[in-house]
Amino acid sequence: MRLAGHPSFSRLVGDALAARGLGLRELCRQAGMDPSFFSKVLAGKRNPPSDEGALRRLAEVLGLSPVEIIVAAGRIPTDWKALWSDPDLLSRVHALAVRAVSPRPVRKASFVA
Repeated sequence: MRLAGHPSFSRLVGDALAARGLGLRELCRQAGMDPSFFSKVLAGKRNPPSDEGALRRLAEVLGLSPVEIIVAAGRIPTDWKALWSDPDLLSRVHALAVRAVSPRPVRKASFVA
């Protein structure tokens, strides 16, 4: 499930490439990635890299937040380990998430004829 407001990985990378004026080959050269593989990722034929180090290098070259690109790739940053190792924190985050997506009660409108 993609969160509303979060662009897909390929759109995020494509927009950043355009903003930086970088081509695919130059991005891959600077990030130490294979251009053929990454071309398929951007075309939606392959999944984004699973290696967090590669995603962090991409973020650095593109001037993006590492967390933003890691999450867009469908991963959870290792920095967030506390989220799944601290039951109290996980419970609070879950409660906030449920509250954020729960439908708000609808008030009945009163009509005066």
